[in-house]
Amino acid sequence: MSEIKILYADVEQELAKLQNSIQALDPSMPTAIGANNVLEVVDRMNQLNQQMNQMVEAYQALLLKNEQDTRQALETMKEADQQVSSQIMTK
Repeated sequence: MSEIKILYADVEQELAKLQNSIQALDPSMPTAIGANNVLEVVDRMNQLNQQMNQMVEAYQALLLKNEQDTRQALETMKEADQQVSSQIMTK
């Protein structure tokens, strides 16, 4: 029978790196290019930059949620592993 071995410390270390990378992600794009300019392309560029900011912020929130869910799953696996281990020890 095969065994799945999880190195909890390694996983938690990688999750911490992921969280730091997510928080370092800077979504700010200029949203007021050519403030006094009346060219349509400038207006469109500002709209696109604003949409890009929103998209990066949503992506950042999704990554943080995934990181939190992974931590929760890891904790659940750790608890299950401890329960199985204690049941084996009592037999």
